[in-house]
Amino acid sequence: MIKKWSIVSLVFVLLVFGFSLPSIAGCKSDCQSDYESAVESCKQQYDEPDDAQSLQACMDEAQNDYASCINECDS
Repeated sequence: MIKKWSIVSLVFVLLVFGFSLPSIAGCKSDCQSDYESAVESCKQQYDEPDDAQSLQACMDEAQNDYASCINECDS
């Protein structure tokens, strides 16, 4: 009887884990898409040589937002 419950428990855990993987992958894909969009926006907004410092700040913010998004997916 214990062996049967162990197998049922294992199957349940594997199913739950298996169903959560696509949502984690989807979340990270959304983070990547948002990041790429933010980077493109930075490049369009700050396209002059005098804007280099602002471009770098914008890119840093996009990178920080991406890292935060990934952390949220993992938790």
